[in-house]
Amino acid sequence: MFCPYKQDGISILYHSLLYFLNERTVFMPSKKKQANGNGSIYFDKTRQRYWAGIVTPEGKRVGKRFKTMSEAIAWKNEQLTEINQGEFVEPSSVTVGEWSIEWLMTYKKDTLKQRTYERYLSLLKHLQQISGYKLQDLQPVHVQKLYKNLPTLSACTINKVHKVLKAMMTKAYDLGMIKKNIMTMVSPPRFEKKEIEIFTPAEIERILTTCLHTKKLERYYPTILLTATTGIRIGEALGLRWCDINFTANEIFIKHSLQESLELGAYLETPKTKAGVRKIKLTDDVISVLKHLKLSAPALDIKQEQFILTTRNNTPVKPNNFTRAWRYLLKLADVPYRNFHVLRHTHATELLAAGVPIVEVSRRLGHSKITHTLELYGHAIPNYENEIAAKVKNLYIIPK
Repeated sequence: MFCPYKQDGISILYHSLLYFLNERTVFMPSKKKQANGNGSIYFDKTRQRYWAGIVTPEGKRVGKRFKTMSEAIAWKNEQLTEINQGEFVEPSSVTVGEWSIEWLMTYKKDTLKQRTYERYLSLLKHLQQISGYKLQDLQPVHVQKLYKNLPTLSACTINKVHKVLKAMMTKAYDLGMIKKNIMTMVSPPRFEKKEIEIFTPAEIERILTTCLHTKKLERYYPTILLTATTGIRIGEALGLRWCDINFTANEIFIKHSLQESLELGAYLETPKTKAGVRKIKLTDDVISVLKHLKLSAPALDIKQEQFILTTRNNTPVKPNNFTRAWRYLLKLADVPYRNFHVLRHTHATELLAAGVPIVEVSRRLGHSKITHTLELYGHAIPNYENEIAAKVKNLYIIPK
């Protein structure tokens, strides 16, 4: 199941086992041997310790030395009780590092999107300090020290490391590889979520105007205008194709997202949830800009699966390249830098401030849960206390 790349460790374990077997033959006590399955205890004259041993359900002989007979008896009885109750965990030399790879490749990779998988790989690299511990020997204090020794990482990133490590250890516990899940006793670092940033209407106007009238950036204008007026994600915007636009109904159909991976390069992927697949209505102005753009687009085939925003070579614009253009645009527009996702925050905030029901805003953004929309943008919902009080007054007849 695990990659036996620690040959030295296996050799040591093998020779230790040979030594143990020889030792047991030499120091077997003269008293009557206990029945098979009851374990055994004897006094090791060389080490001046009592040795207690049992045979595990898988037929492996394991033991431990103690100063007193009573300690040896207590340990042996505890192991036998766990075996009888089906709670015994077979001893294992699997390390935290080995298990992290096995867990990711066997139990997680097939359930994750490519970018998420690569993010997990990046987070697991931060476990290097504890990777050499045996999984069964890892203690809460080891994990807490790990968190303290990651000073270059933000509290938010360390919290993500904690979540991945907790999931990894929980799976090991569920599989019966460890006796208890130590992560229930580990406190993740506290961090405060940053407040949502937005652009002002004046900043949005400067961004769009600068983009439209700058020769090097004008080809990005339709995509930025579309994002500002719909709140779609950067990957959704870059992944739009001409077949995804219904000019008759004035709407776009979001069903793919353009992502960039270290392993795959640029590729299209489907949304993470069903809510991400959605249709969004566009304004007449945006439709007009897209129609004009389509007239200058290269010859389209019958399927019209070409991307709306392309490079000069008619290939899709990668997210990282688009981000560089975005940074350059904000500098030219004299707008303090905020990442492209802030256009999405701005759109959602403005809709809620204008009185659009949160259910509709959540649907437009492609959120799978309204609670997520409320958590992010609830502060933008207008206060209707005066209106509510007036309506309550008309609902009840209060005697005077």
